[in-house]
Amino acid sequence: MILGQQLEHDPSLKKPQRLFFVLFGCLFLIAPFYYQPNLGGEGLFIPHNSALWIVASWIIASASFLIYKNQQIILPKYWLGLALLPIGALATGFIAENNNPTEWIVRLSVILGGYLFLISLFQFQLTSKHIERSLYILMAMGLIAATYGVIQTQTGAANLGSFMPVSTKHSPIGIFQQVNLQASLMATCLVLTYYLASRPTLRSFSLLVQVSLIIAALAASYNIAISGSRVGLFGAALGLICLFIGRWKLFKQTKIIFTALIIATLLGGMLGKTGLEKTVNKVDRAVGGVSADVRWHIYGLSLDIFTQAPLIGHGLGSFQKVFQEERIAYQQEEGNSLRAAPRFSHPHNELIFWLVEGGIGILAAAACTLIQLVKSGWQRGWGYTALLLPLAFHTQVELPFYISNTPWFLLLFLLFLTHQHGKKSIAINGLSTSAQRTIPISFIAISIFTTTSLVQTQIANAGIVSYLKRNQSQPQYLRSSLESAYFREYTTYLILRRNMLIGISDNNKQPALDYINWAEQSIKVTPALVTYRDLVAAYDIIGKTKERDQVLNKVLGIFPTHPDLLKLQKLLTEKDKNVFKAKNDALSSQAQPQATQP
Repeated sequence: MILGQQLEHDPSLKKPQRLFFVLFGCLFLIAPFYYQPNLGGEGLFIPHNSALWIVASWIIASASFLIYKNQQIILPKYWLGLALLPIGALATGFIAENNNPTEWIVRLSVILGGYLFLISLFQFQLTSKHIERSLYILMAMGLIAATYGVIQTQTGAANLGSFMPVSTKHSPIGIFQQVNLQASLMATCLVLTYYLASRPTLRSFSLLVQVSLIIAALAASYNIAISGSRVGLFGAALGLICLFIGRWKLFKQTKIIFTALIIATLLGGMLGKTGLEKTVNKVDRAVGGVSADVRWHIYGLSLDIFTQAPLIGHGLGSFQKVFQEERIAYQQEEGNSLRAAPRFSHPHNELIFWLVEGGIGILAAAACTLIQLVKSGWQRGWGYTALLLPLAFHTQVELPFYISNTPWFLLLFLLFLTHQHGKKSIAINGLSTSAQRTIPISFIAISIFTTTSLVQTQIANAGIVSYLKRNQSQPQYLRSSLESAYFREYTTYLILRRNMLIGISDNNKQPALDYINWAEQSIKVTPALVTYRDLVAAYDIIGKTKERDQVLNKVLGIFPTHPDLLKLQKLLTEKDKNVFKAKNDALSSQAQPQATQP
């Protein structure tokens, strides 16, 4: 509230900056905390991702209008190097065979939209003072998210299930429904509190703002500690070390607030010490080598796949297809712990993921950022590095951006912070008047379309949840999701599976044939275990045991220790034995001589 009042009376704020703060506040203080009951998972299955993209699309549209109004576009110094990632993603998207068109569109939209969002931030012409206020908004977001985590650890949030995810294990899962993602955000928040405390302008803020920094550090460190998250703890530690290296002289000038932050951080860690024991156990397992942590197997196999197409990759959306095909031979090795791992749509390492799908293009974008960090100077360079490290580290062990787009937009803003130095302005006077007007009109139209589509997507998401809550007995709830491009594939699976099960009781084999026709195409691009499992059942229903066994053997080659598949294999084996025995008994009965009539 105090910060809002300062912004309201800030004479440096003109209309573009005021618009920015309204949209930026919606993006980080409102959209990330939108919640409705859901199935979990990734992408638009998580409700707040839709809310985030709605706001982001309007930021992009607003920036396009500013480009038209000011007759110029402002770009970072290394804009072309940063653009190589979306350009490469677009190019390699046409290379992948049998990729999922919907997945391709969604993933490409996230990458291109992310780049446009980054470029859009430059168009608002924010000063250093404005950017600092933006960082305080991010700190407020972190404080809200930390409060969610505290509530979940204390009560499980069972009485707040309509407003935030319920944590049955009393873990701090935040709005993300994933404890490591919450921990990484808290690590970023913790580093941010120290970064803001190192700025000389802190003295100009009220006592309430300074106290808020201390409270945020306390809540963030508690969340990190009690979560038992390695990635959160290491991300926070690495970030703080970099911050102390680069900005130690500045900390010495604010000894009181710096000491208070240290005390708050240690106190938060002590309050969450039970979770630190989990972290120690996980670290012991990780350093145990390849046999101790499945990630080493995933990285090794993924890098082998990358070497097969190092320049252009295997194509956008191709990872899980090529990974599942290669893992069959890989996991035949004795004692390979990858055998017990589930299906992977991502190698849990963002750099390796893009090396596999897009080749070496991602290295150019990373190199541009590293160069910019070096050129930013000692204090700024280390400070920006510290802010980027928690999220950057998380991308090397998991897939945070796919679960939630909050860290994606947060990382993009931190990249904007890093690349704001050395930016340049390019006049667009050379474009015709009609072409100049087309830019904002097009982006406004896209924003309207995006908003409408994403609202409808969450209506479809709610329909799926309602259908499953009612034991799949009322398919009318799936009407909206069947019309949604994003949920259509999953909804089709639910409907076909339901029809197949009903067909068994009615002795109708046509639904099983319908499922087979769909599933044979689906597994080519999405080798989901449940699709394979039900395909085996469908072939068994229509009596094609040869095809059934071929599919079962293939999926067991991918998931050799999965209990559901092993149970299914046992049931089918017993069924075949009973059928064989019944046939033999029938033949034996027919072979007996007829009794002689008296």
